[in-house]
Amino acid sequence: MNILILSQRFWPENFRINLVVEKLKKNNKIFVLTEKPNYPNNNIPKKFKSQFFYKEKNKNIEIIRIPTVRRGASNFTLIFNYFNFILMSTIGIFFFKKKKIDIIFVYATSPIFQAIAGIIFSKIYKIPLVLWVQDLWPDVLKDLKVIKSKFLLYLISKTVNQIYKYSDFILVQSNSYKKIISKIVKKKIRVFHNPEVSNFKYKKKNRGNLIITYTGNLGKAQSIDCFLKSISKLSDKKFIVKVYGDGSEKNNMIKYIKKKKLNQKIFYSKPLSFNKLKKKINNSDALILFLKKGKALSNTLPAKIQTYLSFGKPIIVSSDGEAKKFVKKYGLGYSCPAENIDRFVSIISKTLNLPERKRKIIFLKSKKIFEDKVEINSWIKNLEQLFAQILIAK
Repeated sequence: MNILILSQRFWPENFRINLVVEKLKKNNKIFVLTEKPNYPNNNIPKKFKSQFFYKEKNKNIEIIRIPTVRRGASNFTLIFNYFNFILMSTIGIFFFKKKKIDIIFVYATSPIFQAIAGIIFSKIYKIPLVLWVQDLWPDVLKDLKVIKSKFLLYLISKTVNQIYKYSDFILVQSNSYKKIISKIVKKKIRVFHNPEVSNFKYKKKNRGNLIITYTGNLGKAQSIDCFLKSISKLSDKKFIVKVYGDGSEKNNMIKYIKKKKLNQKIFYSKPLSFNKLKKKINNSDALILFLKKGKALSNTLPAKIQTYLSFGKPIIVSSDGEAKKFVKKYGLGYSCPAENIDRFVSIISKTLNLPERKRKIIFLKSKKIFEDKVEINSWIKNLEQLFAQILIAK
């Protein structure tokens, strides 16, 4: 198959679509339309500035990177970045008009509007489009109070509904997403949890300080305040927390750590390459996740859960909805409601005191669930079968 991938984020940025493309290109010809890398550090590498539309060719993959406005540090520059992608991708996608594309696959991280170019191309050339939804819009904007205008939220909602309507098939990462989108459009929707590679390697508890690790975004969706206050309240002595990530709330977190003299408990590091991060996670005793309250956030099953699952470590979750249910249902660790400090303290303490026998049980359960739901090779096989079915029904 000739598959056109439309994604604002792509390698060398660290997103799940990279893994999917790496696997898909083994049996298919892949074309990627994306922007020049600038996430999360806002810097576009020099080599990508040499061409207005930067073109790359490797075995079984062709990439076109559109002219890019960097995300910047303000809401204004971020919105400008989003609109630039919509405009320039709508122009750039026509570079593929002679490539005999069979199917368009949109990796719809925020904002979902990046699908617009794909929909236009799909309708002009009568090519099926599969939308892989990662965030619910405008719900996430309401939860994070990014936009307060009811009229603007109404316009965004109507636009998102049209994107769903004009997609031929929709993939979602949680059951809650499926229920919500099914109320908007009567079309084929399937749950595809975010895929992951196996990182299983059983390791007994550390003999000295136990290590709790957090990886990923440190933004407005994370209940960082709850996390920090919970760690400061813990009476357990022999543990440390390692945080690897970046985001809009990183500096506030670092200030709080210094102010409350938590430097001997919480250690921050900038984001690492996955190979380096993998070693850090494998040396951990537990992995932690914390989200704020909110309808959209509770309906989300964060990709971090699947990544954590792939290591078989006990998972500590402070969140409502899907993330909490997933950990509880499959016995992968301990969970509590979002932003409940006392409960968060309690489940962290429980995890720190888990006997080795229970840690081993969690490891084995994680491995089984991982193989059933998110293992990348099975996931790709299911995706290719879905694409084939869509093309047959075309």
